[in-house]
Amino acid sequence: MEVEKNVQNQPHVEMSTAKPCRSCKWQTPDPTDPHRGQCTANRHAMGGVWKRWLRDVENTTCSRHEEGKLSFRDHV
Repeated sequence: MEVEKNVQNQPHVEMSTAKPCRSCKWQTPDPTDPHRGQCTANRHAMGGVWKRWLRDVENTTCSRHEEGKLSFRDHV
């Protein structure tokens, strides 16, 4: 059961999801390919960011999906 929770926190493919990474505030689009991007929602215990590469921002989601804009405070 613990593994399932962990998988939901990580970006994973979910075809035709209602909460795609494209609309999430934690996603940074790739400037050369609009279908790819980076996710910065996950952080380790010391507060550092773990970037996750997203291959398909339309069909990828996770349980940390939040719509809106990333504020300056979220970067630090």
